[in-house]
Amino acid sequence: MPVTTLALTAELPELGGSLSWSQLEAWAVAMREELPAAALAAALEELQDRLIDRVCGRKWLPVRELPAPFGCPGCGVMSDFERKGKRTRLRKFSTAAGVVEIRLANVGCRSCRRVFAPLLLLLDLSGKRRTDRLMVELAELATQMSFARAGAVAASFGLPGSAGRAHAAVADLAPLLDGVGRPDVPGAPAGAQVVIFDGTGMRAGRRRLGVNGNIALGVTGRGGPRRRRRATTTLLGLTVGQPWSAMADQLRDLRPPAMVVVDGELAITTLAQTLWPDVPIQRCWWHLPRALRWALYADKAPAAWANTRRTELTDLLHRVARERLTHAQALAAYDAFTASVTAEGHHAAGELLAGARDQVFTCLRPELRARLAHLGGPELGSGVLERVMRELNARTDIGGSRWSIEGLRDLLTVKLAQMTDHPAWTTLTQSLRPPNAIAFNIKTLNFNAA
Repeated sequence: MPVTTLALTAELPELGGSLSWSQLEAWAVAMREELPAAALAAALEELQDRLIDRVCGRKWLPVRELPAPFGCPGCGVMSDFERKGKRTRLRKFSTAAGVVEIRLANVGCRSCRRVFAPLLLLLDLSGKRRTDRLMVELAELATQMSFARAGAVAASFGLPGSAGRAHAAVADLAPLLDGVGRPDVPGAPAGAQVVIFDGTGMRAGRRRLGVNGNIALGVTGRGGPRRRRRATTTLLGLTVGQPWSAMADQLRDLRPPAMVVVDGELAITTLAQTLWPDVPIQRCWWHLPRALRWALYADKAPAAWANTRRTELTDLLHRVARERLTHAQALAAYDAFTASVTAEGHHAAGELLAGARDQVFTCLRPELRARLAHLGGPELGSGVLERVMRELNARTDIGGSRWSIEGLRDLLTVKLAQMTDHPAWTTLTQSLRPPNAIAFNIKTLNFNAA
């Protein structure tokens, strides 16, 4: 394999004089920002010169009918090219190593007289000013902080970053994640044993209260230490500014799960029952006491009494889990609590508790517990998805800013694909971040060497 040698020179003062560690560190930081792009540009120009010599012959000694590793974009022939000089203006590429400037060399096809730069063809850079890896780097930063901050952080490490570039990176990357919300795409998730539905309000669009971001998350496994086990999840569905029924197209072709977890919202429950009528539904144990508090508020119950009932329901659910009550025992305790509420004439609260009765203790069914034993048992609530949505809100609710619906959807697509290691995200990043296979080293001349 041919070796490309790049010489690095630096004018360093002697130790013991004016040289300090801060100066050396500043030199290294400057190299970190400028050297990678300069080294890449120098290497590319040398490789380009070797290529031109191989397909056209040495300068002033042209050779006809030499084969080439590329084809003419005009007629497709792969031989008999001639030199056409180098372009006057430098070609600039924004890359993950910085801004690379290359003086492109042209060749001409003797068959159709087409003139082009073979380097752009071989490296698939025709028409590009920004590499795909830089797009991913900027988009990853933009999912963690504001666009302006992401651009500033990228620029501090020598990357060509700005708020506009970070914004454009997210908008360009989201369409490439075509497997998100599309089970028909090869490699997309085919389903999960446990599916959790929930939504959150976000500042987007023209409505004063914003829009809903609705998410369907699948739980596929658990790992980690015993007291800090973390769920492995996969993104199954995502809609922004649409009703829950719009998610049916994304989930219809998935295999039915073992259990669905909902927060009690009627539209979510209707969606789950429509998609998988035979799949048991679990009502979230965190949302149920909260919904009871609002139902008692609608019944105009005394605030202190309503808070006491909410605490009693929470304690009941905790006792069921702590004492490992059977399904029948849990329902008996639940019915007794419901009777204590309806005895006071609170109809809205009674309807809520009666409607949740068949779903609140689904997790206690023996056949379901056996089927989900490899996941640590059935889910009791939507806590896994709640943690995900807290991260989404932390990123999107910045200083009261208001998003466009399209921009918000792009950001959520990229961030959720990254957080859940979606196959579309994994495939894309692996193709753009291959392990380095080019060996390199740094040599210094020996002092007083012959």
